[in-house]
Amino acid sequence: MYKTSYYDYFKCIGSKCPNSCCVGWDIDLDINTFQKYRDLQDSNIYKCISVNQKPTYDKFAKIKKVEDQRCSFLDKDNLCNIQKKYSEKLLSPTCSNFPRRKVDFGSKQLSSCLLSCPEISRIYFADNEQFKIVDNEKKLVGTNLKIIPDEFRNNLYAVSGERIFNFFYKLYNSNDISLEKCLTITNQIINEFSIKKIKPHKLNEVFEYVKSFFLNKKIEKKIDTELQLEFLKKFFRCFQKKKINNNLSQLINKLHTDCFLNTDIKKIKLLYEKNKLHNFNKFILKHPNIFKKFFIHEFFGKAQLLTNEDIDSKDGFYLIFFIALVSKLILILNTLHKDQIVVEDFIEVISLISRYYGGKDNLDTEEKELVYKDNKTFENLFDLFFG
Repeated sequence: MYKTSYYDYFKCIGSKCPNSCCVGWDIDLDINTFQKYRDLQDSNIYKCISVNQKPTYDKFAKIKKVEDQRCSFLDKDNLCNIQKKYSEKLLSPTCSNFPRRKVDFGSKQLSSCLLSCPEISRIYFADNEQFKIVDNEKKLVGTNLKIIPDEFRNNLYAVSGERIFNFFYKLYNSNDISLEKCLTITNQIINEFSIKKIKPHKLNEVFEYVKSFFLNKKIEKKIDTELQLEFLKKFFRCFQKKKINNNLSQLINKLHTDCFLNTDIKKIKLLYEKNKLHNFNKFILKHPNIFKKFFIHEFFGKAQLLTNEDIDSKDGFYLIFFIALVSKLILILNTLHKDQIVVEDFIEVISLISRYYGGKDNLDTEEKELVYKDNKTFENLFDLFFG
């Protein structure tokens, strides 16, 4: 098993969590957990469960939700009644596994956690260290991970994807290569790979050529505050149409009202531009690798984007970029009236955005339309992010 260096240090903070995983989500019960709950003969538990219309082994039933989308088993202190009364062993796999995630390659597994958990984001982004991967014995592993086990190494696509991940692992951990260069190189490699232009024996040659080309190429960045604010307005309206009630929707509703309905847009533009050019830039100087850490963490946690031929790696990359983009812009807008931006502000936003979008395989149709223009997606994401 390969796992992120923080993996074994996570402990749920329970009632102290600012965005409980027991609120707002459907919580599935597999058939084994359902049977355990039934065998308890506890009417207070059984009345909180409903069998799915089309039950499967893993999704046999659901825990009912009560007011404010809370899990029926969640008490007033945001602690689980099942765990309090019967022990952690009675939790469903959905509950006991979260926020851990695994990519399974047979005899090899990649283990990381979801940044939608605020505590995971806090642990991961608390320092400026590079993204690190360890083995079962917690020994640091280098940039030549053997993700694909021997029994699947005849799958040339998967093995090529493994080599691409290793290339990205080294790329994003390089202090000498900017985020702009990393993203541009990533986009080119994924474009070439997704249309099967890269032959396996040519991978290293392509890696070096693409890297050298873009490292020596001047990348233009256009500062365009109006473009970013216009995107945010459209994104807010798009999200509000979903009629979701969670912490992210509450933040979006507040920002939309405060910044685009109740305040002169010229004033917002001035405040936003000032915050972006001063406070946000100071924040990035203090935490220069924070977004690079986000990208490589998500490539590791979603390694199947690169190794599974049935998954569109471009769509997966665009989704990761979209999460980073929205997080950055909301971070700036949400701190307009603060003296400085701190890592806790970043953690709050990145965990909220990741909670909604992080579990998806690609963008919803509405979000695709926000960033797809003139037959381009990456270029528009890039301009919006660095504008």
